[in-house]
Amino acid sequence: MVINNKGSVSHVKVWFFLEINSFPAPPVDIIEVTCATLDTIGIEISLTNPKEKKLHLDVILTDVSLSGRSTLVLEPNENITYIVKYSPMIVGCTDQSVVFQPQIGIEFWYLLKLTAQRPRPTTMPETRCDLGKKVPQIIPLVNSTSETLELTITNSNPINFLLESNKKPTLIVAPHSTTEVPVQFYPSALGRGKQQTSIIFHCTQLEEWIFHLSGIGLIPLPLAPVTICTCIGRHLSVIIPFRNPTTEHVLVTILLRDEFSNPKLAISTVDSTGTKNAGFSFTLKQTQGIPLPPKGKLDIPVLFVPHIMKLYEAMVIVEMMRANGEYWPHDSPDELGPGLKSTIRTQHGDICSIRWKYPLQGIPEAPPPKTHQPSISCRASNRVEEIVQVLLTGVVFETPEERKLEVIPKKTPLEDDQKQNAASYNFPKVHEFQYEIQFESDLMKSNLESCVALYLISKEKNVGNGDISLVFNIIFAPKKPIRSVITLVIQCSTDGIWKFPITLIATEPEVDDVINIEGIGLFKETSVAFRLTSQTRYPESFTAYFLPGSDQEFFVKPQMGELLPPQTFGFILRCYFKLFEEEFGEIR
Repeated sequence: MVINNKGSVSHVKVWFFLEINSFPAPPVDIIEVTCATLDTIGIEISLTNPKEKKLHLDVILTDVSLSGRSTLVLEPNENITYIVKYSPMIVGCTDQSVVFQPQIGIEFWYLLKLTAQRPRPTTMPETRCDLGKKVPQIIPLVNSTSETLELTITNSNPINFLLESNKKPTLIVAPHSTTEVPVQFYPSALGRGKQQTSIIFHCTQLEEWIFHLSGIGLIPLPLAPVTICTCIGRHLSVIIPFRNPTTEHVLVTILLRDEFSNPKLAISTVDSTGTKNAGFSFTLKQTQGIPLPPKGKLDIPVLFVPHIMKLYEAMVIVEMMRANGEYWPHDSPDELGPGLKSTIRTQHGDICSIRWKYPLQGIPEAPPPKTHQPSISCRASNRVEEIVQVLLTGVVFETPEERKLEVIPKKTPLEDDQKQNAASYNFPKVHEFQYEIQFESDLMKSNLESCVALYLISKEKNVGNGDISLVFNIIFAPKKPIRSVITLVIQCSTDGIWKFPITLIATEPEVDDVINIEGIGLFKETSVAFRLTSQTRYPESFTAYFLPGSDQEFFVKPQMGELLPPQTFGFILRCYFKLFEEEFGEIR
C-alpha cells in the first residue's frame, strides 16, 4: 500500500491464501494378490493409449515389496501389459497402490490388496546313511528380503537329526544373503521308519520357515581298516568304540576272525612250532550276549602282539540282535543298500541280526638294530657322500616259487591306491620294499629335506637266514650348522617295517671370504656390496646378521630377503662400517 502527499491511498496489493484438499479418484481396478513370503509373483495390469500421440507415464509403487519399471511410453493406440513384481517380506495383509502419472492428463491408479503368507515348506532331498554312521546335510537359508532375520530353531526329531547350531540361541541372516545350516543325520533304524523331522525357523517377519527332512537307514558296510603298529614281541592295545544306534534294548556278540586279502599269506599265522599265532585277541571277559540299552556304548579292547615280520589281518565283527528276540523291522529290502547281501536272513527275508565289521591291520616293526648307529658329519655349505648298509632281519620267504626283490622309493598315497585297485588277490610276483627318510619334526624336515638324499646301490637276500642286505648312498649337503637324527624307514606291504636311525651333524662352515672396509671418518658410513644367489634352482629366503661378539660398528642391510636362483641377476647385500669414536687399527 502506498500513501501520497495528499493523504490518499494508491497501489493497493491484496494476498489470498488458498488451501486445496485433493483426493485421489477411485481406483481403476482393485486387484487381490496372495503370495508366500520369500517368493515372487507377477501382477499384470493392462494399459491402453487411445490417443493419436505418444503417452509418457511415470509409475509410482507405494511399497518396497513392489518392483517394476518407473517410466512407460505407449505409442498411439498401443496396448501393453505392465507387470509389477510382488516379493513380500513380512507376513500380513496390506493395501498398496500402483499410480500412473501422465505428463499431460489425469493420473490413474490401481489398488492392490496384498496378503503375504508364511514361506512355503521346503522338502529336502532324502538322505541315506549306514546304520551307526552319520551323514551331513546342508539347509540353505536364502534371505532375499531387505530385512535382517533373527531366527530361533525348533527340531521335531533331535534323535535322528542333529543341528550343529543348537548351541547358539539365535541365528542371524543378513539381508540379501544366504546362510548354510549343517544338519547331521543319525539313522536309528533300517529303512525309513520314523526317521523324518521338521526343522522350523521362527522370526517376527516370517513367523515360521519350515524345512522337511527324511532319511533311510542302510545295513552297515565294512568300516575303514584300523591299523596298529608295534615292535615284534611287544603288545599294543587299541579301543574300538561301538554304540547302539537304535532306540531298542539289544544283545551284542563280538567275534574275531582272521581275514586275509591274499589267501596264500595265511600261512604266516603259523609259527615254527606249528601253533596258530593270529596276533590279535580280545581282553574282554564277556563277548557274547552283552546287553546294551538304547544309544548305549561299548568299548572293545583289541590286543595286538606280533611274533614274526608279516602283515597281520583280522576282522572284528559286532553282531547285534533285539533283546526281545524279534526280527529287525525294515521297509523294502531294495532300499537297505548293498550290505543286505552279507546279512543273515530267514527264508521269508526277515533280518535276524545286524553286523558291523571292523577290519584290522597289524604291522610288525623289527627290533632296533644292535649294530652301531651310523653318523654322517659335514661342514655347513659343503657336501659329503656316505655308504650305509642296513640288514632287514626276520623276513619270511614263504612262497615255493622265487619272487623278484624290488626296492624303490616310497610312493605317494595316490600311487599306492592306484596299484591296490589294479592288483588282484593273487600272490604278488614282486617282493616290494619301499624306503623313505623320516625327520624328527616338521621344523627339522623343512631345514633338512633339501639337504639329504639317498639312493639304493645294491640289494641281496639270504633266504636261509631270512634277511635282506641293502646298501644306500646318502648325500648330505647342509646349509647351516645343525645336529639331528633322521630315520631310514623301509616297509613292505605284506611284511612289516624296519627303522634305522642315522645321526647327521653339520659343523660350522669354512670362512667364504674376508671383507675389508676402510673407514672415511667419524660418524660416516662406508659399505661394501656383493651379490649373492640361491644355491638351488629355486628362490630361498634368508636372514643376515653379524655373529654375537662382533663390534657394533658393523651392520648389514637388508637383514632379510629372498635369494634368487643362480641364472638370475642375484641379490645385492651390503655390509656397513660406521666409526663412533676415534680409533686406529683393525676392527673386527
